[in-house]
Amino acid sequence: MQKLGLFLFILSFLPWLAVFFVVPFLQLDITQKTTLSFVLAVGAEVCFWISVVLLGKEVVTKYRRYLHPRYLWKKTYKF
Repeated sequence: MQKLGLFLFILSFLPWLAVFFVVPFLQLDITQKTTLSFVLAVGAEVCFWISVVLLGKEVVTKYRRYLHPRYLWKKTYKF
C-alpha cells in the first residue's frame, strides 16, 4: 500500500505540470482548455488526497517539505 501511495503522490504533481506547460500550447478552444485544466486539477487533487490516506499525514508532510521550492533552492545553493 505504501508503494501505491508514493506512486499516487508523485502522480499528483504531473497534471499540474501539464496544466501550466502543455495545455496553453494545445490547439484547442478556450472552453476546451479550461475544461481540460479543470479535469487535470481535480484528478491531481484526488490522487494527492488518496495518497495522504494511504501514506499518512506525517509521510506526506515530510515529502512536501523536500519538494518545496525554497528547500530545493537552499539545497542547490549549498551545492
